[in-house]
Parts: sequence; C-alpha cells; structure tokens
Amino acid sequence: MTVPEPTPDDAPRGSLVRRASFVATALALTGAFAFTLSGIATTRGAVRPNGPAATIAARQRIASDSTGDGVTARHHCHRRDRGRSGAGSGPPGSV
Repeated sequence: MTVPEPTPDDAPRGSLVRRASFVATALALTGAFAFTLSGIATTRGAVRPNGPAATIAARQRIASDSTGDGVTARHHCHRRDRGRSGAGSGPPGSV
C-alpha cells in the first residue's frame, strides 16, 4: 500500500505578501479615517462665513426672497396657542 505524499504548503513568500498587503490596507484606511475626523474637528462642523458654501446659501436666500411667495421653512400654526389662558384653561373650578 502506497501512502500519498502530503500536498505542499503555499510558498512562504506568497503568504508574507498577502499579510503585508492586508496590514498596509488596514493602516491606509485607518489613516484616511483619522485624517477625515481631524478635518471635521478643526472646522467643528461650522461653515466658513466667506467660503463657497456660505456664498451658495446667500444666493439661495436671495432667490427665495425675490420670488415673493412668502413661504418659509417654518410652520406657522394659526390655531389658538394652547399655552395661553382662556376659556377652558387653568385649574379646575376657576372661572
């Protein structure tokens, strides 16, 4: 009875290259994430008043004001304010 020989292992050089590329990719992704977070931290999420985003916002504000439709982003309810005193409000028994 003949015993088959075991299959040869992968070349150590290929395994080393795979491991090195994995570590390099992990370090690159970690560095990119840290760089992004540091950029957010330096601006603290604020928009610069003289930057391009502020210019675009000003143009949009001017454009919406010039249309004159009177529609704003806020909701204005025309019902009676429930916090005011009036009929039916106040402690029980008060008139």
